This record gives sequence, structure tokens and C-alpha cells, in this order.
Amino acid sequence: MAHVASWKKDEVNELKEAINSHQVIGIVDISGIAAKQLQAMRRDFHGKIQIRTARNTLLKLALEESEDDALKGLKDHVQSGSSLALTEINPYKLYKMFEKGKTSAPAKGGEVCPKEIVIEKGDTGFPPGPIVGEMQRVGIPAAIEGGKIVVKKSHVLLNEGDVISSDVAGILGKLGIEPLEVGLNLFAVYEDGFIFNGRDLAIDEGVIAGQFALAYSQSLNLALNAAIPNETSISMLIAMAVSNARNLGINANVINEETLPIILSKGYTEMLSLAKVLDEAALDDDLKDNLGSVAAAAATQEVQEVSEDENKDQPEEEEEEEASEEESLGGLDALFG
Repeated sequence: MAHVASWKKDEVNELKEAINSHQVIGIVDISGIAAKQLQAMRRDFHGKIQIRTARNTLLKLALEESEDDALKGLKDHVQSGSSLALTEINPYKLYKMFEKGKTSAPAKGGEVCPKEIVIEKGDTGFPPGPIVGEMQRVGIPAAIEGGKIVVKKSHVLLNEGDVISSDVAGILGKLGIEPLEVGLNLFAVYEDGFIFNGRDLAIDEGVIAGQFALAYSQSLNLALNAAIPNETSISMLIAMAVSNARNLGINANVINEETLPIILSKGYTEMLSLAKVLDEAALDDDLKDNLGSVAAAAATQEVQEVSEDENKDQPEEEEEEEASEEESLGGLDALFG
């Protein structure tokens, strides 16, 4: 049986104690982070998150010896550069804290690109020179136009997961593009018997808020159509019932204080419509006068609408001339009484 160094046993025991004393345990990637930056992060997280580094083999062993079967599964997410993040902060907030703390960094070559990099169409700002050939060698459709180097069309230079070559890194540096993100990457996190993949915690709050609003609207619509009373729907249901009852009363000619004025108005309108198609000999003088009043009112309305349309089309100069003429006439009236 191979001998196990005592310091390894002690470190595994310390890791197990640290894991058992926290509710939320995350596996984070600290590769690529300078020691100075890591120390600064530890200071920022002091009292909130404990970052515990250890060899991957010891970290896996500490997780494997846990009495919680779900927590044991966290060892499958341990990979090169992994460390423990121990906290009481819920996984979603923990992910947001890590993402917020990330900063962009230039590539040197050999790194894995974390996101798609697109070189947009347009002027690069560079004068003609060797850089146009360098851009073309890495696949960027660059050319010289009007004494400047331009990109002829937008070009995807890197896809997520691509390894950044030294040539591409050099071009990105000259273009001022920093493709890398320096910070803690959350691989996975355990809480209350569940393991959450880091990518699953990248939640768009705007989309979630929209989904909640849609669910609320649809549930309220269901409650109204199914006549389900609750604190929100009851006032609307009562208003709908009153409106439906009024409409039923009007259509069934049920007379009461609310329906009588509407029924009389409806009957009067129907009577005038019928009178319009009858011979004038069948109408008495009062009805003729009423029809005439209605026709005159309609004609006046039509003239006003036509006049408004003409005034809109009339040039401002003509309006000013008319105003001037009216002022002149007003002056003559004052002179001659």
C-alpha cells in the first residue's frame, strides 16, 4: 500500500471541514489570474466568500469523502486550475458577483477564446502599411481605399472555444480588441442537495421579468373569462357584470333608471332613420323639422371639416394676407361707425 504523506491527509481534513461549514460550495477556475489579482479578489470577498486553493487530487478526495451524495458529484466539475469558493450567498448571486468582477485582457497567443470575435466592416483608422497584409493573412478582408485601410465586410475572426494564435493575437492587439476575460469562472456550485452548472446561472433578468408579466396577464385573463373571483379580478368581474346586465336590459327593452334614457335615445335614432326613407307626405311638420335640423347639423359638420382641410393646405403667406385684410376692414369700421 502506497504511503500517503501526512500533510496531504491534514489538507484533505481541512478541506472537508471547510466544505462542511458552508451551505454553498462552488468550483471556480482561477487559471490565468495573477497572484496579485487573486489577493485583491480575496480582500474584496472578505467576510462573504472564501477562496480555497488546493491540488485537484486532494480537492476531489475531500469531496468524495463527503456524506452528502449530491455534494460528491461536485468532484466531476473539478478540472485544471480549480479552487473552492465557500460562501452562504445563493448560487445565482454568487455567479453575478464573479461575472461583475471580470475585466477584459489582451491575448498573447495560445489562449482559448471565451466568445465570438467579429471584426466589423469599415475604416480601421490605420494608414496604408504592412498591417494590411497581416490582416489578410489571418483572414480579415482588408484593403486600401482613399488612403486608409478598411475592412470590406464584417468578418468572424474567432468563434467561442477557438485557440488564439500568436498572429491573431497580434492583430487583435493592434486593433485594440481585448478578447479575454480575467476573473473567476464558476464551473459549478452546490446548494441544499443540488448542483448547478455555472452556465445555467447566466439568467437574463429582463427576459424573466417579461415572462412573469406575460404569466400574470394570461392568468388574469383566464380568471376573468372563467369568472374566478380573487382580490385582483373581483372589481373587474363586477364591472363586467354591470356592463353585461345593462346591455341585456337595453336589448331586451327592460325599463329602469339606467336603461330608460338609452332606450329612448335608441328609439329616437331608429325613428329618424326610418323617416328618411319615407315619402314626405307621410311625415308631420314636427318630424320634417327634426329631419331638417339633423341634416343641417350634418351639413355644418361637413363644411367645417372641409374648411379645416383647406386651411391646412393653405400657405402661411395667404393666411397672413387674410389676417391683414381683416385688420384693415376693422380699421374702416372704426372710422365710419
